[in-house]
Amino acid sequence: MGRIGVLSFFIQLNTFVLSNHKIYCIMKKLFVLVLVAMVSTVTFAQISWNAKAGINMSKLTGGEGADMKVGYQLGVGMEYAFTDMWSVQPSLMIVGNGAKFDYGGGESEKFKPTYLQIPIMAAGRFPVTESINIVGKVGPYLGFGLGGKCDGEKIFKYDEDTGEGWDAKRFDFGLGFGVGAEFGKYLVGLDFLFGLTEVMDWGKDSPKNMSIALSVGYKF
Repeated sequence: MGRIGVLSFFIQLNTFVLSNHKIYCIMKKLFVLVLVAMVSTVTFAQISWNAKAGINMSKLTGGEGADMKVGYQLGVGMEYAFTDMWSVQPSLMIVGNGAKFDYGGGESEKFKPTYLQIPIMAAGRFPVTESINIVGKVGPYLGFGLGGKCDGEKIFKYDEDTGEGWDAKRFDFGLGFGVGAEFGKYLVGLDFLFGLTEVMDWGKDSPKNMSIALSVGYKF
């Protein structure tokens, strides 16, 4: 009788809820809100954000007479942690790459393109103390040329009428790896990026981007 009474109660409750459209809608909305809250809590518990800036040394590999040039980088990043050790770290960076061409006799010019870079790194975190971690990371990056000049001529454009411009390729793709340290919410990193696509069509030289970057950041 006890089981029959409980079953009868739930049947009557279900009939009452379904027959009252307003109560049904309210319960449905509450269920959706609770579900969204649960998913959001789990998701946001695994995500952190950071801002970083620094300097880099870049050059064009394969480019004859290309030397290192000092540049800059700044941007924001996100970390999605799968565990306390493993995570994915995508970033959105504005980067001043390029190279310095030394022609001898005191003649030189700086090739100064600006890129929007999106590195997507797989990272491993190794604790040293409760507040200090060593982080190693590796992964690909995508780049898109935003602008820049070399000796007054535009890098990513070429004017057929005047013959001015370098006509460099805007798209860049490559691989990177780096090592860093976390001191609580403060970040320090050393990154190496090696381009796999040609910056310009120079025949057998096939110049590609390469850079070494030192950055500092803050984790929110």
